[in-house]
Amino acid sequence: MDAPTFQDIRRIARDEILAGNSALTREIVDRDGTDANILVAAMAAVGDEVIGQLSIAAAGTYLDTARRVALDRLVFDRYGIVRKVSSPALGVVQFTTTAPSAASFSIPVGTLLSTADGRQFVTTTSVVYPIASSGPIEAQVRSVLAGISQQATADTITSIVSPISGAPSDIAVNNSDATAGADDEEQDEALRARARSFFVNAQRGTRSAIEYAARSVAGVRKAVAFETLDALGRPGGSVQVVITDAFTEALVNTSPTPPTYATQARALALNVSTALDSWRGFGIYVDVQTAIVTLQGVTLLLSFSAGVDTEAVALAARAITVAYVNNLNPGQAFSRSDLVDALRAVRGLIITGNEVYAPSGDVTPLPLEALRTSLTLVTVG
Repeated sequence: MDAPTFQDIRRIARDEILAGNSALTREIVDRDGTDANILVAAMAAVGDEVIGQLSIAAAGTYLDTARRVALDRLVFDRYGIVRKVSSPALGVVQFTTTAPSAASFSIPVGTLLSTADGRQFVTTTSVVYPIASSGPIEAQVRSVLAGISQQATADTITSIVSPISGAPSDIAVNNSDATAGADDEEQDEALRARARSFFVNAQRGTRSAIEYAARSVAGVRKAVAFETLDALGRPGGSVQVVITDAFTEALVNTSPTPPTYATQARALALNVSTALDSWRGFGIYVDVQTAIVTLQGVTLLLSFSAGVDTEAVALAARAITVAYVNNLNPGQAFSRSDLVDALRAVRGLIITGNEVYAPSGDVTPLPLEALRTSLTLVTVG
């Protein structure tokens, strides 16, 4: 039931004051400016304020209606979950000189860099610029401020703000690739979604739990996990997690030249790998990659040698197919001929070159798009 409004409370107060004092009339109470009218309106205003505060407090006890601070308190008290804070942009810059350096010098941690529009970055690794080198010498950087607005496109971090001791005057800096990982503070709906899936993923080590843990890292928008398979289609003892951040979703470069996104995203991937240490199964290796996942179905037409267990051989062929597709790098094409070559390792198959029925041709994804599949998506015709 909805809470009573100011008019509801005012009507109740009027009826009560009329019932308690026969000398008063409804006309006197309803007439603006009378003492009775002011008294009833004041009581209604106080009641309306109290009910409003009670409504806010009650809303803060339910996951669907709690907001901001109340939601933070609720999910922490019930699940031990905290809202993801805004995350900085992570990247790699290259230092160069016009002429070979006359002496070696160090570029320390905390060296301040900047873009032309004022976004500042600091180096997070200390690197040595060797003697007689003109570069490029790479160093990892992160933005000074956090948030999606701190993302920097390629070739924009070009200014060295803080002095570098021993560096020649012609030293320059640039980022050949865009930064990654920057994101704004987690919004209420995203926090609610993580809280709702908490108990489902409380048993760690499952696929959904690993994906949940990866999504809990600041900067990660999506995460999809795949397990490797052995030649018999059984779990192979390692897991691949493909993560997507705001840059991957919104700023993907569709140029035909494959971008080296993994280079500047390795710091974000390392953060996810560290977070997964307490979620993965003990002894299970987790490989974290950055890409947009596109699921790819495959249909095989197989010929078998006489006397073999066709079901076992077909399962081995499907497992080889899963391994081939899931090892494709972001932007790398699915090649029918390459898959046929991979199938040659399956004993009991007669290879004719026509083993791949579908897709009917090679499949070329967009840059930063990774083709992935699973046993359920690989069928034998």
